Amino acid sequence: MAGRRLWQAACLVMGGCCTAALAYEVQHVKVARDGEHYKLNMQVLLDADAEAAFRTMQDVNNLPQINPSVIKVLPLHTASSGEDVYTQVHLCIAFVCRTLAQVQNMTHSSSEAGYLLQAIVDPERSNLKSGRARWHFSDCGEQQTCLAFEAELVPDFWVPPLLGPWLIQRSMKQEALVSSAGLERLTQESARP
Repeated sequence: MAGRRLWQAACLVMGGCCTAALAYEVQHVKVARDGEHYKLNMQVLLDADAEAAFRTMQDVNNLPQINPSVIKVLPLHTASSGEDVYTQVHLCIAFVCRTLAQVQNMTHSSSEAGYLLQAIVDPERSNLKSGRARWHFSDCGEQQTCLAFEAELVPDFWVPPLLGPWLIQRSMKQEALVSSAGLERLTQESARP
């Protein structure tokens, strides 16, 4: 609800130029830290078909359109264990900017319960000690998707002890919200004739 209100307020400020406003609704978002582990748990209602949203997210070439912080995507190879993908994500937290380079093994599956996309970071080829993400897409109404997103990461770089953890948590939350809006927008655009 807060995400929808924020978007609607932005549209009003911009003079109503958002006639095809996004309708995604953040139902729950929590970011926590346990030592050097950062965890994000979010549930979002997207105004898009679950299978279409899953297919949009599954195509790694869509990632920069979903979230502009993703500045490079390079599929490495596909095997029975999934697809290895190299990404660079440029993040600015307050006045500090950093580019995260990572190789993730991405897998996907579908069942009666919905569609699942998972990514596990290869720490040998990344600047994260560890990381994983899980997106679960399920139908929850006509042309609506319940998206459950979980992520956990351990940075492989120094984090300033006082403000650093708070800034990383804030950045994770912001990037997840940007990605939700981008995923809904791109899925809707792809569905138009």
